[in-house]
Amino acid sequence: MSPRFIVFLAASLLLSPFVRGEDEGPPAWMKEVTRLPPGGCVNLRPVKLEYNLSWNNRVNAGKFQISIERAGDENENFIGDASGQSSGFARVLWPYDFKARSIVDQSSLRPIFFQLSERDRNTITSYDIIFESERQVYTTTAQSKDESARTNTARFQFDFGQDILSSAFYLRSMPLETGEQISMIVTPFNRPYLANLRVMGKETRKIKGTSYSTIRLDVQIGKINHDLSLKTYDHIKQTSLWVTNDEYRIPLELQSQISVGYISARLVDLEWLE
Repeated sequence: MSPRFIVFLAASLLLSPFVRGEDEGPPAWMKEVTRLPPGGCVNLRPVKLEYNLSWNNRVNAGKFQISIERAGDENENFIGDASGQSSGFARVLWPYDFKARSIVDQSSLRPIFFQLSERDRNTITSYDIIFESERQVYTTTAQSKDESARTNTARFQFDFGQDILSSAFYLRSMPLETGEQISMIVTPFNRPYLANLRVMGKETRKIKGTSYSTIRLDVQIGKINHDLSLKTYDHIKQTSLWVTNDEYRIPLELQSQISVGYISARLVDLEWLE
């Protein structure tokens, strides 16, 4: 599910290096992050997924693909590869392309390494994130047209951070009973965000003429500032996620309500790889 965050957040948030003093104590919200071991409520079968991005499900804005495979046997790693681009009128205003790779430990569902490369009209930026036992190390390299590349390294001291793929795995593994709340620190670029999710219940959701039995979760996202305070986004009125109510918990749709309608990412194709 990570690319739906990449395209949406990249369009709306400003990115800058994040640095935290390693001797500072944790804020109160950090103590509320969910630290339960992964549940056993999902079949993480290798799969290839394709999503369309749109405004009000009428104006095409982009697309992305995700493939998840096993690196070896069941005791090794998951490898997730993703790519996508803006399209249509959105590409005229904001040309954007990305490629990403995530490596996640199969047994713990903990992230090991995340890499993202993105290109907009004038700049190519790459992010490399190493997830160590007690911290995350971000290396960002940006190169604008006719300029030399600029590289910056930053660190975030936290022992239970997630990348996009590992957060999706972890969420899908939980029981997801109505009223359940899950809090995660997720890093889609070179700075972390706090994602709070609440299970709202089971719904029937129609996508492209097909009705699915789904589980709906409402999502709140806050940017973690340099001083570890949280910044929320008033222009995002509500964000909801629907996953299939079955053993696979496939993300079907992510929808964010804004002042002029809503932005959504919807599943358009699924191919099992095993």
